[in-house]
Amino acid sequence: MGSIALTIFAAAIAIFQIASCKKADAQPPSTTSIEGLWIGSYTINGQPNSGQQFFSFVIKPDGTVINDTKEANQQHLSIGAWTLTGDTLTCTTTCVYGSESNMGITENHTAIFDKTKGTISNGVWKNVPPLNGSGTFNITKVK
Repeated sequence: MGSIALTIFAAAIAIFQIASCKKADAQPPSTTSIEGLWIGSYTINGQPNSGQQFFSFVIKPDGTVINDTKEANQQHLSIGAWTLTGDTLTCTTTCVYGSESNMGITENHTAIFDKTKGTISNGVWKNVPPLNGSGTFNITKVK
């Protein structure tokens, strides 16, 4: 009977130790860096028939950004600067390639960066006055 009691006692201690052991520290949620290639689409306020158009950002670690868009199959490239304050991304870009009517146009972009989901959403772009073009954009990180 002594060995049975000893076995039960040892088993109880083993179960207690297993139950009281901490699980390995959980891995922190995966996060996405804001730097990289982001692709999605944009819309133009006041032009609902245009639908969604191609939109991308290349966000560089040195604070520069390249914005590549297409409207009616015409590519436009803009360059500028970006900042991230909390989860708010702010960019200002100027068109350097595309249709003559867009050359030199400066736009401000703001959006919400979600590093856990890997998205930049609720984006709004606006032409710098005196122009008044505006619209929305949403992009997801590709690389």
